[in-house]
Amino acid sequence: MVLGENLEGYARLPEDLLKDLLEGADTVVDEVVELLVPILDSRDDLRQELIDLGLIRSFQETEPESMAGVDGGYVVERTSAVDLSQVVAVGVEGLGPTTTIWDSTQYEWWTKVARHDVDADRLARGVMVACEIAILENAPHRFRVLDGSHLTLVIQLNSALSSQSQEIRREARRVWERLETVDGLGNVCSDVNVVAMPKFDSSQTISSRLSSRLGITLPADDKYLMGLVLEPGELLVPERVPDDPWGSLHFSAGSDSDKDIEEAFSQAIVPLKRRDLMFTYFKPTSLSPAFRLEFKPGQRDIDLDLLCSTLSEQITGPFVREPYPQYLADVMAKSVGLGINALQTAVQLGLSNIGRAEISETLVRSYRTEGV
Repeated sequence: MVLGENLEGYARLPEDLLKDLLEGADTVVDEVVELLVPILDSRDDLRQELIDLGLIRSFQETEPESMAGVDGGYVVERTSAVDLSQVVAVGVEGLGPTTTIWDSTQYEWWTKVARHDVDADRLARGVMVACEIAILENAPHRFRVLDGSHLTLVIQLNSALSSQSQEIRREARRVWERLETVDGLGNVCSDVNVVAMPKFDSSQTISSRLSSRLGITLPADDKYLMGLVLEPGELLVPERVPDDPWGSLHFSAGSDSDKDIEEAFSQAIVPLKRRDLMFTYFKPTSLSPAFRLEFKPGQRDIDLDLLCSTLSEQITGPFVREPYPQYLADVMAKSVGLGINALQTAVQLGLSNIGRAEISETLVRSYRTEGV
């Protein structure tokens, strides 16, 4: 066979695959145009319609107050012998002229070694949310920002509670009891100083309304729409969250033995189920996206102005497209991947020190194939 000759039916990987992928770029372009161009071409009409409906207002600048951002991360390392799980959650103070002293720790962490379980990720997510709630509840700042929606808290806790694995539910309950998660969840769901800011938002409440009024198709979510039509310093007049999915929020225990905590969690989220929650979209600067804010209806307009003023002070530049404490908390939470590697190395050394080096080999060998 001549060197470089290609046999029939044999692909040159990854060259042939990459070539085919790039040849399909035109199809992707067409799909992007179909989704985004209708809104871009209708931008002025959409903005005017929102103005006519009285749904756009500007915020009044006030003296900003203290703010903290909270986020969490988790990793489940499936070694050849066990599941090694790790969770971290951190709170970061926003920029300001003074420093607010934390009475409690700014971080929570948890690790667990267990036999392989398909629901290990459920447990990690349920523990991560519990750690975030603990930090949110104890942060001494005027505003405390949850990285995600209030919905996320319910979904992730219920994921662990509804597991069919008794071991998963038992460990989740142990952590929840230690961190007093039931009481913390109730406080987070009612505290007017806790604000949720989800990065990803698939809501189409506003876009669907405009589609119906204007008789056009707007195949995009509200976050993209509001980022396009809002001017810097403007926000959507706050609205109550819709019945779907908020009205149907619930907890489902995986066993009758956990019905007590199912009921306790259900009582904690009553404010969310009865939709005692408002949402808006706020655009601080021309370079920032529109941020979705979820907050409690007890806040008056002046408090919303204060919230927007405080958030605006945390937008540090074009490359940080979210409030500074939320950005930094997210970066720190993502470091959990580095933490699990460090923990594996420390455990490997510890096993060697006690004369069981043969175990360390199975502990650090992962099922995952490392990418290039």
